[in-house]
Amino acid sequence: MSSQLPAVRHPDHPKVRKDRVRLLIFLYRKEGMSFDDFDNYWRDEHTEVICKIPIFKRNLLKYEQIHLHKDEVESYKNGERPVAVADYDGIAVLDAVSAEKIREMFEDKEYQETAGEDEKNFIERTKAVIFPGEIVNIFDTPT
Repeated sequence: MSSQLPAVRHPDHPKVRKDRVRLLIFLYRKEGMSFDDFDNYWRDEHTEVICKIPIFKRNLLKYEQIHLHKDEVESYKNGERPVAVADYDGIAVLDAVSAEKIREMFEDKEYQETAGEDEKNFIERTKAVIFPGEIVNIFDTPT
């Protein structure tokens, strides 16, 4: 008897979305910068810079920033079921219709000269880690 399960898909089995892709960028703050200064600069200053770049809004469907919830770190590390907590300072979330649209944005001269230069003010770009992903929605409850 084979130990492999049959390759049968339930009709309601979640599928990979075909209308968009997602890129996660895990960020570390600039060496010597306080967490609060990083957090404020990224949310307020950098957002203003990037939202003025035409290709940024043209090529992306969504841009989100995930800011570290510092008050929750210790509860996860020292709770009843302790887990390791990533040491990133934030995560940028970019959705687009294709990976090519995201790469096209990063390769755009105006993007590089404005956003790319501004990144030097608050992140360690050489330490950033990216995760290009396909999206599988299991559920999405509107608030």
